[in-house]
Amino acid sequence: MLESSSKEGPFFKKAALIGTGLIGGTIGLAICERRLVKEVVGFDRDPSALAKAAKRGAIDSCAESAAEAAREADLVILAVPVLSTLKMLDEIISVLEGGALVTDVGSTKGSIMAAVEQKLPHDIYFIGGHPMAGSEDSGIEGADSALLENAIYALTPGEEVPDELIDRFRGMLEKAGAQTITLDPLVHDRVVASVSHLPHITAAALVQSVAGVDDMELMRTMAAGGFRDSTRIALGNPEVWRDICISNRWALLGALKKFKASIEAIEKHLTEPNSEAIEEYLQQARDYRRSVPHRGRGILPEIHEVIVLVRDTPGVIGKLATLLGEAGINIDAIEILHVRELVGGSIRLGFKSIENMEKALQVLENKGYNAQTVNRL
Repeated sequence: MLESSSKEGPFFKKAALIGTGLIGGTIGLAICERRLVKEVVGFDRDPSALAKAAKRGAIDSCAESAAEAAREADLVILAVPVLSTLKMLDEIISVLEGGALVTDVGSTKGSIMAAVEQKLPHDIYFIGGHPMAGSEDSGIEGADSALLENAIYALTPGEEVPDELIDRFRGMLEKAGAQTITLDPLVHDRVVASVSHLPHITAAALVQSVAGVDDMELMRTMAAGGFRDSTRIALGNPEVWRDICISNRWALLGALKKFKASIEAIEKHLTEPNSEAIEEYLQQARDYRRSVPHRGRGILPEIHEVIVLVRDTPGVIGKLATLLGEAGINIDAIEILHVRELVGGSIRLGFKSIENMEKALQVLENKGYNAQTVNRL
């Protein structure tokens, strides 16, 4: 029988967190810090990661096996690499009680949803989950509940999941700071292949294109902010991204085909050469990139942005935050842009209201900062 809960929580009686790495640890921290579940029991195949998760407060207690963690749990979070999800489900399925909800955090959903529906009994429910959050850091050391703040969290519920259970799970995630969106699994996979998986592959390819050249050391020395920004996501966990590539390979191959056509177009313009076509190619890319909001339009409120030019000095971000905080202005998003060692760069600050943006701009200018608003289409 499903246990009801208030909109403030706790939303579940016992959560089993299986996998206490970057994403699992982040979810655990968010749940435990806000006490959204009465008890969180964790398991990880790496005992040191499990111990660190407990020390950091991402779980309340440790289990010696996945089955032990899942016993009597009304929520099970499988925070393991995509290709390990079904294997882990096999380890716990015998101890799951009727009415329990199982979810995953994998970056692909179609194949998982199809397989899970064949495995689970009719009274055990599954909601596919994909938190669009992460970091170049890996493991529990990189976990931070702040990663879920305003992050898109895609949900792909199974057909038999009760609406009440979907609402309860969604409510817990939103209390943890995430912004949920419900998608068809195949639509999800097609979209993330283009906007998440393809960028990682192209970042890795860009690194590979310069990694073996004769002037490799000079390349490292000359690498500017553009190269580092474009390749930052290539620092992601190779094991995790290997599984993502394999599990979503057909959608990713389709995205790669379109990317290849785009590369061939600019290659043709360079070969001719056709300066007008090159400029048009770059202009079209610039216009579309400008139309992409800092956060997902239609899911989050529009973000109004201010760019602040700063020198690269210790504590500069803290000084900005303190200055605006003392003026009663909340920063809803922050991003470092093109910071150049010993010279500086720029900080992007985001605000949910125009009033806060304008007030922040005035405060910063009064303190002598070079700040300007960002116009977005």
